[in-house]
Amino acid sequence: MSLEVNRLEELSNRDFEVINRLINMPTIVFNHHRAIFVNDAFETMMGYDVEIINDLGLEGVVVEQYVKRFYAFLERATTGVNFSEQGELCLRSKEGMPFWVEYKSRLVSYEGEVYLLAHLMEINEKKKTQENLSKLVRLRESMLEVTQSIVQSADIAELYDLILVNAIKSIPHAKLGTILLLDGDQLRPVAQCGFDPASITEFTLPIESLFLYKAIGPSLDRTAKIDDLIEFCDYYKIQTLEGEAFIRSTISAPIFVKGKFFGCVNIDATEVHAFDEDDVKMMSFIRNNVEIAISNKLLYEEKAYLSKYDSLTQLYNRHYFEEMFMLIKERAYRYNERFNLVVFDLNGLKVTNDEHGHIAGDEVLKFFSKSCKSLIRKSDVLARYGGDEFVGLFFNCNIDKLRRRIDGHLKYLDENPIRFHDEAFKCSYSYGISAFGQDGHTLEELFKVADDRMYQNKLRFKLGFDFIHTFEESI
Repeated sequence: MSLEVNRLEELSNRDFEVINRLINMPTIVFNHHRAIFVNDAFETMMGYDVEIINDLGLEGVVVEQYVKRFYAFLERATTGVNFSEQGELCLRSKEGMPFWVEYKSRLVSYEGEVYLLAHLMEINEKKKTQENLSKLVRLRESMLEVTQSIVQSADIAELYDLILVNAIKSIPHAKLGTILLLDGDQLRPVAQCGFDPASITEFTLPIESLFLYKAIGPSLDRTAKIDDLIEFCDYYKIQTLEGEAFIRSTISAPIFVKGKFFGCVNIDATEVHAFDEDDVKMMSFIRNNVEIAISNKLLYEEKAYLSKYDSLTQLYNRHYFEEMFMLIKERAYRYNERFNLVVFDLNGLKVTNDEHGHIAGDEVLKFFSKSCKSLIRKSDVLARYGGDEFVGLFFNCNIDKLRRRIDGHLKYLDENPIRFHDEAFKCSYSYGISAFGQDGHTLEELFKVADDRMYQNKLRFKLGFDFIHTFEESI
């Protein structure tokens, strides 16, 4: 459909003079081919006069990613199809910076040709606020994903990867990134994005070499934006997934956990001045959420660990051992397997506590648990059952061989006393064995039999017999 030009308001050069004198809103008259008028307010705002606009072409005045949309709008306007009289447009200022305007327009004619007369209003702050709000929403969604993954992630390494990917996704112009965590006096990457993995896996960095350290000093207590790394004489050439490139600018945010420096998140770009202050605010928001996420993840892993392990001896605890026994029993029924249950009870731990203190008693418990590495095979299970009592499940070993293994361990303990505060004392224990299927099938049945046999051997120890030789004579 074509417009009837004679039905449109006809403008003259005199009208343009009036518009320029009376209308202080930036105004432009144009069509597909050319601009025929801009007022002084337009020149002041955008820096262009009509001659410059026509030299550049309209596509040179509109930000590149909006050019197609702009020409489609012009097509609709000048043909009268779905013409919207107002909307938003992103222009390019004379300095090349994006410049958002809101327009109100109407169709006019000039010398028999259809044009669009548009009054403009600058809305940069409005669009910036909307964009920041949109960024913040996306960022909150990303951080929510991180928070939800704390329990779902199999290990914390997956959490680090997720944090980094979401940080890069949330900050415009970010191309690369790393999460570096403190390992002794060096920092090592635990997550990376955009780098060649082979070139960064063995990478280490002292704290003093961090961009963050060089930007703000040893306090490491705030986010730093570095516009051009050449000012630090650090012009790092790196191997990325797209080949070699230079990191030219970066934002680095510290990670503190329980009040101590834990590492940092770096978001990098391959051009200078890639980031602005809004990106710094976004990075600080990411940092806060990262610290919470890591703290919660570490707390969750600590609780998960303590739900399975005894904190003093690092052996399985009673609750988890009982859960494991049920699974092992079911497997034994299914595959006709056999195993032995052993109850260990440390000798004289109360005396040690009374004479040397509970710290010494704890050292005995830890010494026993560490020494069991030579007793326990990969398939076996050992747990602290309570106080000075331990219980183990031993597989693929008959009772005679198992006795010899345990007696060999007792001999090792006899020959290697514990030293505590310049005093030496021995760690020893009494034990009893029961066999699954022969002495019972439930944990209660097997434990009672093994405990009774352990108690008989405990009496021998209290009576002063040489435990190892006496026990060997009785079998």
